[in-house]
Amino acid sequence: MEATEAMTISDVSGSMTSDPAGGGASPAMMKRLAGASMVGTTLEWYDFTVYNTMAALIFNKLFFPSFSPLAGVILAFSTYAVGYVSRPLGGIFFGHLGDKLGRRVVLVVTLLVMGVTTFLMGLLPTFDAIGVASPLLLVLLRFVQGVALGGEWAGSVLLSVEHGRQDRRGLNASWTQVGPSLGTLLATGLITVVTLGLADQDFVSWGWRIPFLVSAILVGFGLWVRIGVDETPMFKQIEASHKQAKAPVGEVLTKHLRSLLIAGGVRVGSDVLYALVGSSSP
Repeated sequence: MEATEAMTISDVSGSMTSDPAGGGASPAMMKRLAGASMVGTTLEWYDFTVYNTMAALIFNKLFFPSFSPLAGVILAFSTYAVGYVSRPLGGIFFGHLGDKLGRRVVLVVTLLVMGVTTFLMGLLPTFDAIGVASPLLLVLLRFVQGVALGGEWAGSVLLSVEHGRQDRRGLNASWTQVGPSLGTLLATGLITVVTLGLADQDFVSWGWRIPFLVSAILVGFGLWVRIGVDETPMFKQIEASHKQAKAPVGEVLTKHLRSLLIAGGVRVGSDVLYALVGSSSP
């Protein structure tokens, strides 16, 4: 999935630079870049872990109470799947914007959208309060969250790759992949604390909202880190030479379709396995 999203950005290969080694950013800036790359994926996997845990625990009671327990759980996990369906759309949309407006702008937008949608989930009225509008709003927020996530991962990789030395692209890009583990640990740890610290009735009544609302802290920290990062030198070079692709996604599909399919196919097995383990573990 991530590979498919990344390929929607036309210069993901890094071939725009004429200096393969590249001076890259200073060590201090690379530390900030590592943090900027990591914080977005930390937030997105924190959001996804909180969501799939709550879908397994109580969403059937909160948003689908008129169905049998089994049907309610299935419907709750169906809303979980919506986030994966919308991810490729986000990769296409934000990949296009990233090639047009720059990496930094897009990453600030995706971080904000992810954080706001997760925070709103924590404020969402349940079925008992507003009826069928409640699960519909949940699905809408989940869809928007997935769109933002689709642009986040690929953009985070490009931010570190295009700033850093080109002979260390793999190392620089790896910071983005630290985020999923960190986000999963943070979400699991916080949910454990909340469930152990509250009575079952309090957790069902209001405690489940806490992990969603806490995402605002991650968003604030992420914005502070990302606003302090400049646009990538590679994009500045492209912009100065007026060589931005008119239809970036179209170029990927017409010129790099084979690579796109190979990269996407390589990730299918591992991503499906992760989703199964992550959603069934609660």
